[in-house]
Amino acid sequence: MLAGSLLLSAENKVIVAKGGAPPVGPYSPGLDAGNYVYVSGQGVRDSKGQMPQGIAAQTKQCIENVRVILEAAGLSLTDTVAVQLYVDDAKNLPAVQAAYIEAFPHNPPRVTLVVAKMPTDTTVEITVVAAKKGAAKDRVYLPAVYGETMKEAEGNLKKELKKAGLSEKNVLFANRYSVGSAEAGMVPMHELPAGAKNAIYAVAAKKKPAGLGFCEVAASDPTGTIEDQTKSVFAKLKSCLEKQGMSLNDVVATNVYVDDLADFGKMNAVYATFFPGTKPTRTTVQPLPSSHKGSLARISAVASK
Repeated sequence: MLAGSLLLSAENKVIVAKGGAPPVGPYSPGLDAGNYVYVSGQGVRDSKGQMPQGIAAQTKQCIENVRVILEAAGLSLTDTVAVQLYVDDAKNLPAVQAAYIEAFPHNPPRVTLVVAKMPTDTTVEITVVAAKKGAAKDRVYLPAVYGETMKEAEGNLKKELKKAGLSEKNVLFANRYSVGSAEAGMVPMHELPAGAKNAIYAVAAKKKPAGLGFCEVAASDPTGTIEDQTKSVFAKLKSCLEKQGMSLNDVVATNVYVDDLADFGKMNAVYATFFPGTKPTRTTVQPLPSSHKGSLARISAVASK
């Protein structure tokens, strides 16, 4: 067993890095799921909860938090094949990018989102997927595409798929983000890079790998408390997974988008009940200033067995 990892089964390990930043919710810091390792969203605080001064130092600490989890799994930052990068202020993107490219010179596919707030008031959060040496190239993580309109973003997605020798029918998963839209199948955003209004982050494959499932973002029913709405969105996730012959027990990563991080504890209490055993990795953000109306929670998920 690798140092810092907790053995669960022949192909499933929860990764807890020695000296890593502690989880602030019901999720695993990292999860070894066969040929791929998933890392929960890491913020800028160190293992003692301290936040460095300045966005450059904060970004480096965020990356360090990711690095130690990957190293506990026997991997490095260069094994990263997909990145989600969140910032709370678009003005910080140049400084964040400078620190980022130094750590990820191979420039893995990435989606960059500007959000209203993140747990522990972190300024930067990074989530990654890494592939083990010799892993079969059974999926393609595409760089996020952006556009003034969703139609433009869809057109840019077609171009990226074409570059990879794929087409729209090969898309396994696509989360859509939109500034100014609250449609159930999209994540309403505060801001996107370079003034874009819409974005798509997708995963594709020539043939869907066996034992791999994706559920694109689902919005909670827009009535009731955050507890009620968290339950309602899980009902949709369960249905999505069952259609693919999978269950919540197979989930290895989720993305949680909440209307108000003040409800973080209440959401977590309900969320945890759906994962009584192994907790998947997770990223949680508040995309917009709180509205306290409509859908209060949105969740997407990746499953592997």
